[in-house]
Amino acid sequence: MPDNTGIYASFSLEPVEQTFLTEKEGRPIFADKEFVRIFIAGDKHTEVYREVTDNDKQRFADAYKRFKEGAEAREQLTGTPLSQWPYLKPSQIKEMEAVNIYTVEQLAALSDTAKQKIGMGANELTAAARAYLATAENSSAASAFAAENERLKDEVTRLQAQMKEMASRFEALENESGSKSRGRQAA
Repeated sequence: MPDNTGIYASFSLEPVEQTFLTEKEGRPIFADKEFVRIFIAGDKHTEVYREVTDNDKQRFADAYKRFKEGAEAREQLTGTPLSQWPYLKPSQIKEMEAVNIYTVEQLAALSDTAKQKIGMGANELTAAARAYLATAENSSAASAFAAENERLKDEVTRLQAQMKEMASRFEALENESGSKSRGRQAA
């Protein structure tokens, strides 16, 4: 499978005129066809737009699956949208979108060639994006640990209650058997 690093795809459903049926019916007849737009983050001049092939469906399986589930083109990209990242100004977001960069993850993964196309400050932006993602990953791990800690606390509480119940049952059995044995001794 080819390396898709920095290469993204968005799928769409487009109406395509059916020439034969249009001529036959005497009015425009269209059929919906699946199209793919393949682009490289940081390169606004390289873009492929064509009807979807089986190879496209396999190569960009996640994006195709989201498309089939009804997501819009922008929503097919996974990651943190640049608009949700407080580091960038609105003008910088527009500049990034002009070169097909829509998420913090895309910005963090830019190649040196793509950084050159962005111009001055690209290294700082990619470094900031990487730092943001690393911080988010660490926060995610901390959240996971906190959730696991809560689960374990609940489990300990449940086990303690279970142990208390077992101890009281055991004590009741001991008292019951003790009173029976005393009753036999008296007889």
